[in-house]
Amino acid sequence: MKITICGCGYVGLVTGALFADRGNKVICVDNNPKIVNALNSGKIHIFEPGLGKLVQESVKRGNLSFIDKVEEAVQNSDVIFLAVGTPSNGDGSFNLSYIKEAAKDIGRALRNSLGFKVVVVKSTVPQGSYKILSGIINQELGDGSLVEWAYVSNPETLAEGTAVKDFQSPDRIIIGTDSDKAFLIMKELYYPFIIKRDRIMRGSPADAELAKLFSNTALATRVAMINEMARVADITPGADMDVVRRMVCEDSRIGYKFMFPSPGYGGSCFPKDIQGLVAQAKIYGYNPKLLSVIHESNEVHKNYMGERVAGLINCQNTTTVAVWGVTFKPQTDDMRDAASIPIITRLINEGINVNVYDPQDNKARGIFGNKVTFFNDQYEAVKNADALILLTEWRQFDSPDFSRLKTQMKGRQLFDLRNRWLPEAANRNGFDYFGVGRNYLLHEKI
Repeated sequence: MKITICGCGYVGLVTGALFADRGNKVICVDNNPKIVNALNSGKIHIFEPGLGKLVQESVKRGNLSFIDKVEEAVQNSDVIFLAVGTPSNGDGSFNLSYIKEAAKDIGRALRNSLGFKVVVVKSTVPQGSYKILSGIINQELGDGSLVEWAYVSNPETLAEGTAVKDFQSPDRIIIGTDSDKAFLIMKELYYPFIIKRDRIMRGSPADAELAKLFSNTALATRVAMINEMARVADITPGADMDVVRRMVCEDSRIGYKFMFPSPGYGGSCFPKDIQGLVAQAKIYGYNPKLLSVIHESNEVHKNYMGERVAGLINCQNTTTVAVWGVTFKPQTDDMRDAASIPIITRLINEGINVNVYDPQDNKARGIFGNKVTFFNDQYEAVKNADALILLTEWRQFDSPDFSRLKTQMKGRQLFDLRNRWLPEAANRNGFDYFGVGRNYLLHEKI
């Protein structure tokens, strides 16, 4: 099948590379010539495990190419995906200016086309956007066009760090369309990924848009809820949030997914989607009370974690703190809304020197600049540090060498903000351990 992907960002590049890998002819369009030239040479501008190799191999086979002209790609394609950014406005609502412009470009490109075209919106958009975007395309087409086309909402269900695997083995594929013909084309396109088990779920475009927003909101709610419970555990004598969590999550009605204390969620999806969902609901005349406070709770929790760490550190005697991991999650270099930003900023404002190690720190360097010191080795970062903070749960941090830490660190405070370490092991090696909702002070254990 011949496919056009409008947008070479995270979603567009993953989608294009995986469809090309299964034998389709894919053209990805981006308005940045530097990105286009780099991608045509097999060099990708984002970090995602396994993606670079897929792009290189598909480019080499001739199944994947990149251009900066929409019209040429659209006229020669059967399916056109919109995968452009929909960032947040200042009030939390979705900024649809980029996707509206892309819809105009597609509509103009389809004027001189023939046959049947499927236009697929993969970008995350607020509920009801299908009316706006399909209206724009029809307006650009005008009355004299001979092309037949159908609108499909096909929201992405990818997680950063596991996007390639998620696309190859999806838990579900959401297709929202009123066209049976378009649905069959989409099913054929996705069939190589669902041969073992049909994962396709069909509804209307409105169903698909709302399902995407509901999904991310539900997951974010679980994160915010367990973090609030961790704060309750912090002020409950004798409570250990990790023990409480296991007791609760063994209930089959609740389960363990996204039920793990942390410094708060970040990334490009949860913050944007929740705020956008609420903003659009208010436009329609409904103020969802519960949904309105989820993101607020998360942001308050991030600031609370910064205050708690700063409060537990003896600021008069502490001059240097080491931080392991600053990206919003492991297996990505994404720093958008990362919890590390307010926490590290709080430490800097307290006059503390911050040493940072993260396996993918290129974007973090652009954010923090010379306000912190970056290291290329996790144990080099802890030398002479008064305390160590674990902020991102990269696998290489899971089993710290406590003996080495004890030798190289000046202080004995460990702040495990992902609850990844065994408190008793840290205490046995002479450290004061602090987790999220679980404090194991050295003098209480020995």
